[in-house]
Amino acid sequence: MVLMSGKTVVGELNPSVTKGMNRTDQIEMLDSCTFKITCQYTALEDMETARINLDFVHKSASDYWMIPSVSYNGNNWGRGKEPKGAQQNGKWRTYSYRSTPIPGATYSEGTRFAVAMWSDVPQNEKESISCSLMPDRETTTHRLIWPEEEMPVMYAARDRYKPGYQKQEKLSKGETVTLTAYLSVCDVLPHHYAMHNFLHEAWERADKQETAIYPPAKIWELGLRYAKEYLWTKEGAFSGFTIGFSPDKSGEWSKRKGYEIGWCGQNASFANSLLFDYIKHKNKESLDKGVATLDAWAKLCRLPNGLFITNYDRISGQKSQIDNVVIDACNLGTAALNYFEATELVKACGLERPDYESLAFGICDFVRNDQQDNGVYGRGWYPNGECFYREGTIGCFMVPPMLEAFTRSKDSTYLSSATRAYDHYVSELKTKGYSTAGALDTWCIDKESSISLLRSALKLYNLTNNKEYLDDAVAVSYYLSTWLWHYNGVYPENDNFTQYNYKTFGATSVSVQHHHLDPYALFWVPEWFELTKLTGDSQWKEKAIAIWNNGCQLISDGTLVINGRVRPVGSQNEAYLQSHWNWDAAPHFDRINSWLVAWPGAFRLETLRKLDAIDAPQIQ
Repeated sequence: MVLMSGKTVVGELNPSVTKGMNRTDQIEMLDSCTFKITCQYTALEDMETARINLDFVHKSASDYWMIPSVSYNGNNWGRGKEPKGAQQNGKWRTYSYRSTPIPGATYSEGTRFAVAMWSDVPQNEKESISCSLMPDRETTTHRLIWPEEEMPVMYAARDRYKPGYQKQEKLSKGETVTLTAYLSVCDVLPHHYAMHNFLHEAWERADKQETAIYPPAKIWELGLRYAKEYLWTKEGAFSGFTIGFSPDKSGEWSKRKGYEIGWCGQNASFANSLLFDYIKHKNKESLDKGVATLDAWAKLCRLPNGLFITNYDRISGQKSQIDNVVIDACNLGTAALNYFEATELVKACGLERPDYESLAFGICDFVRNDQQDNGVYGRGWYPNGECFYREGTIGCFMVPPMLEAFTRSKDSTYLSSATRAYDHYVSELKTKGYSTAGALDTWCIDKESSISLLRSALKLYNLTNNKEYLDDAVAVSYYLSTWLWHYNGVYPENDNFTQYNYKTFGATSVSVQHHHLDPYALFWVPEWFELTKLTGDSQWKEKAIAIWNNGCQLISDGTLVINGRVRPVGSQNEAYLQSHWNWDAAPHFDRINSWLVAWPGAFRLETLRKLDAIDAPQIQ
């Protein structure tokens, strides 16, 4: 079965011929570039085992290929040990559909055409499938596989592998197996923009199920309680929020000592939400703890050269060790942006803190003066101002506060610096098809680094009215969509996800090095609401709502029991293990982990305050 475009052969559809099975095929043209292919196999006899492949062989080598959330052109960037390339020891890699945000999705760009293939959601364990992408010298094969397998090895945990597996399924005479593929073919476009076509189509066909969650006012209340009653700590001259709770050896919840201005700890964001709570509800405790936190960080962590110690626990009680601390751009940008916002929040509370704004300007001044000729800022710095490393998109976390510095001061050097940096980082995404190194515990291709690109593009569009920035925001959003779960996985009755009714729709995978889900996308919900307003494209609002609903699941009201432990009020765990990844990391595999980290609650509170949606009946 050959697909033609005029007189040009695009590729061939090759369903496997399986001994002892009869096959019927149906091809439906859904639109000008999308086909639905249904191959039904019927067992002609009882079968102990069977293996079925559905291939589309694109008659072109690939300049760029992707298995969303799994491999971006082979994952050759970075220092991690995640799967590199499409092969392992000469054998093509295969992955469970559960590792992909669109079931079994594969995408490639040849000399003329961009091709994508994906499947319907399997409805039970027996229907589970896998996928493979085979970029060869003259062809690129997109493959769906039944039953599920991960070969020749399984990526089992971060930087760790186990022998591969192939499920074995018996079939009775007359029993059927159906493989359904959606095939999208369109012309290749610059900057990998052809992927927008398949991602838009996949979202249109997604099963957008609603999830029962608390209303915004309740989520606000629970988030504040976890922050104030459990995370907030006073330690000598320092006041702030610890990084989270995890089980100790006795199984009780133990507070982890770790104080971080952004990233996992989100001290500045929590403090600003407490100030906002005082403005809205006149809660004096919120005001006192919010100001105490911001004051402590400003007093203890500001450096004379403009830099800012972003992890207080790394210098508390050991000031002599300060020279070895690395100040990363992710935390530093978060500090500057939040202290700019705090300047206005404290004024609304009837207070004056001019040092908040000067602190934020100091960070921007240092980074602006350190900027390289090609626009690059840096991944991180030592306290003496020496740059630790410059590679990766993570430096773009400094662009939004730099633009805020321009907005406040009208000093064009901030705008010039931000624009040069943004142009460098966004050009990397357009050229390479991925962004890098936003997650501080990895050194790989990821999603987190692109939030700064999205935020910067929208800020630049609002400042300049240049439509190119709006187009960039759309392109970044499509890249972020390659990490967004478009479906609810179906799991057995005794599975963690089924037991606690956790839905995967709207979650995002972390990185190519960490194959699990988390609610990090809560961080860009306001931007996707804004993008719908600016473009008129409803998919961004729909995706934002899906993300919000996903990220508000399993927030404890103080009585929630998960995996045998009652969780503190307002807490929520970080990781959801939707695939086989990390399954052997503990004696008993729990898909819902027990790391009650601070950042998900901070992101929910920040989203609500930015949208001023605390009292809204719905987030939208």
